[in-house]
Amino acid sequence: MDKLVTLRTFFDATEAHIIKSLLESEGIKAHLLDEHSATYVYSPITIGGIRLVVHQSDIEAAKEILSSMD
Repeated sequence: MDKLVTLRTFFDATEAHIIKSLLESEGIKAHLLDEHSATYVYSPITIGGIRLVVHQSDIEAAKEILSSMD
């Protein structure tokens, strides 16, 4: 089983969803962890942000996609 690894952490749910959608449009499965806690229960800063995770086998491709945005 492929381990999930954190690619990036966000303090803004909208930005997290945009990046997640970008990765998925390139065929990389991505998941947001702690999104609901950060949005509805606690401040994102309090829980350390919303974590965008991908499968370890996709990490290099995901990093490449994100670096092309900079």
